[in-house]
Amino acid sequence: MIKIDRRVVVVASAGLIALAVACGSDDNSASQSNPTPGPANPTAASRPVVIPTVAPDSGGAGTTPVSPTEGDVFVWLVETVDEGTKPALALTSDGTPYVAYMLEAIPGFVKAASKTGDGWNIDTIVEDYFYGPLDIAIGPDDVPHIAYHDHQDTRFDPGKGDAVHAFLVDGVWETEIAPDAGHDGWDNRIIVDAQNVVHMTAIDPQEFGGDGVEYYVRAADGAWTVEDVGSGPLTYQFATSLALDPDGNPHVTFFGQPENDLALSSRDVSGNWTVSTIDEAGDTGLFAQILIDDSGRFHVSYGSRPSRSSLLIKYATRGPGESEWTISEIDTLRNVRIGMDGARNSTSIALDSLGNPVIAYSDLDEVKIAVSDGTAWTTETIAIATANELGQIVSLKLDADDNAHVSFAETTRRSPLQGIVKYALGTRN
Repeated sequence: MIKIDRRVVVVASAGLIALAVACGSDDNSASQSNPTPGPANPTAASRPVVIPTVAPDSGGAGTTPVSPTEGDVFVWLVETVDEGTKPALALTSDGTPYVAYMLEAIPGFVKAASKTGDGWNIDTIVEDYFYGPLDIAIGPDDVPHIAYHDHQDTRFDPGKGDAVHAFLVDGVWETEIAPDAGHDGWDNRIIVDAQNVVHMTAIDPQEFGGDGVEYYVRAADGAWTVEDVGSGPLTYQFATSLALDPDGNPHVTFFGQPENDLALSSRDVSGNWTVSTIDEAGDTGLFAQILIDDSGRFHVSYGSRPSRSSLLIKYATRGPGESEWTISEIDTLRNVRIGMDGARNSTSIALDSLGNPVIAYSDLDEVKIAVSDGTAWTTETIAIATANELGQIVSLKLDADDNAHVSFAETTRRSPLQGIVKYALGTRN
């Protein structure tokens, strides 16, 4: 375990120098390429910009929201947020959605958008060269926190590249590195606990000489602690996920390799990590997300891969004192593409006010949601692709009224990846 002092960079209104790096990948391997630099953007727009709301609409140029049918749980409205890719969503205590998203280009950006009554307030947090996915969480003080991977250089260097934490202070976004050796920060997740302590997970990939999943904690004084969770070397692309149990102990899911199963690493009060298996049936455990409720029950959404282009959506749960996981098969996505521009965080789970799981999931063709009443699942489609493929990344949160808030994206270009960020509001029928 290493303890590292805080380093902070305040996002100013001055222009930032665009950086470029090559870390493209396709399917189960990572390969390097050299994208052509675009023109530098002289403006780092840290000031908010308001764009009009588009609601309800056809979902934009290439997405169509689906009309409700008998038995559907939600009525959906879909609107455009901004140009960008790989979005993640969080809600403030009053149910206001924040969407974080990025552009993997030269120059690229990380942005955050918050919903207003008449549109979206959009902040550019930083301009540089980044790879997703990223993640966002809201602290108990309603401050948004974002985790992303920064390459740090115009050329790939396995000794550079870090997990970065961005947070809003008095209307200004600050960014700080969670410094650690290697080229870490991939497939990140972030949560903020009731004491306002920041917890993150990410992968230091074996493609770059890394040793797998890492767990990051930012103490109240700003110092970072980074720990190896015991995953062993892993490739990136398949997601990590993080939750705290009622005692504050962290639990991390990941796609275990080379076994290709859904793995769980749990930290005890002494600081020791123990790795166990949730599901080992076939090629399983991709794009998992874990939640732990107030009773200590674990809830995990994830995918199994019956074929190269399909993804079986599954749900695993285990309560306190139970030794075995109960696993359910929910639905099957038929058009999945794995890779840097493809599936990354393709499932997202939330719990309703009764403690029942709700899971959103997406492939290239559609965004769907499955709702459990405690005994059975109801599935419905949120949106379907028409002119553009979908980005296969979905983020779900439920508000106090159990209405669903979902972010996803259309893909308008695959290399460099470009798209249109979407927000869907599902109101209970």
